[in-house]
Amino acid sequence: MKVWLAAVVGTKNGAKRTRGAKDAKAAMTAEERRISIINTTTQFVAQHGFWGLRLREIAVAEDMTEAGLLYHFGSKEGLLLAVLDYRDKTDRAALYGRLNVPLPAGGEAIGDDDDFPVGLRDLTIATTERNAGQPEIVRLYTVLEGEALSQNHPAYEYFRNREQWVMREYTRAALNDGAADPERTARQTLAAMDGLQMRWLYDPESIDLADEWKLLVDKILR
Repeated sequence: MKVWLAAVVGTKNGAKRTRGAKDAKAAMTAEERRISIINTTTQFVAQHGFWGLRLREIAVAEDMTEAGLLYHFGSKEGLLLAVLDYRDKTDRAALYGRLNVPLPAGGEAIGDDDDFPVGLRDLTIATTERNAGQPEIVRLYTVLEGEALSQNHPAYEYFRNREQWVMREYTRAALNDGAADPERTARQTLAAMDGLQMRWLYDPESIDLADEWKLLVDKILR
């Protein structure tokens, strides 16, 4: 009897929690709902990639229909691009704030005429320090960049464009550090960061990403 009563109480409490979660989602504004969907999708894509993403799973997690999901993003591809755009702008704002650098209008990447008074060492250390606290986001980009090598992937053009603005940012930073060949230094730095971060994702308990990077970037820039 005690076991049966415990089961009933547990079910009632679970139901209350479920109703509470649904009520909270129902009270969201359209923008809050959109961000909630993006965050849920981020978790799914980081684990399964775009090709393993199922809209039904996102809809269930968000207590909504697939039609409701598509109302916000139009398509599965539109949802993916919204995730990437949101993550880029959010992380860029946080990174520039950490560096005390003015964020370009609209939260976009720096342009050719934007001031960017940061060296490559400071830029990359700030980046790895932030990334060390968000392995799921690093995994998201690692998984998608691999998938998007195919021209059939919906994020193919996105990552091509992203590579260009990241290279522009890193080349500018390398120039600020007085690198003899800023573009090559930027490219080598990005390759080293990608490699270290991938190994960190495999073994985050044994690798201190930020400390390892500080040692590595000094070797690259010396």
